[in-house]
Amino acid sequence: MTPQTTAGATFGLGVLSSAIGGFGKYEQGQQEKSADDYNADITLLNTANKVQANQQQFTALIGKQATAYAGAGVDIASGSALLVMAATAARGAQQGEQIEEAGTEEAALQRYYGKIAAFGGTMAGIGSFLSGISTAASAYSRTTSNPIPTAAGPTGIWQGS
Repeated sequence: MTPQTTAGATFGLGVLSSAIGGFGKYEQGQQEKSADDYNADITLLNTANKVQANQQQFTALIGKQATAYAGAGVDIASGSALLVMAATAARGAQQGEQIEEAGTEEAALQRYYGKIAAFGGTMAGIGSFLSGISTAASAYSRTTSNPIPTAAGPTGIWQGS
């Protein structure tokens, strides 16, 4: 096998190796994105559960207030008792909105991190591929530019015994 053939084969293997390594980095970024998207979905599910629990908590609180007022003989359909229960309901709604907003923001941030991971993986893959090609091309150039000396003399005729 000639040095040029060996260099060509080495170049080909170097390119193939860099392509496989680059694809691996790309896939790693995609897997991180998938994990972040899954976490965002779980965050939204947990947020919905927290909002529902908040609604149930405040509904129960308003029910206790109404029971206490009615037990004391206070008319719960008007006046201060109604205002207190309305204020409690408003506070519950406000807390529900805050819970939902915080969960939505957290999920959006997780999806953003996933996009960054995917982009980073793509860029790392491209960089790895180009670096591998550069290294392989450099090695090929060194091998083919400086041929290995042979045992032939200056006349090209074999000088050995």
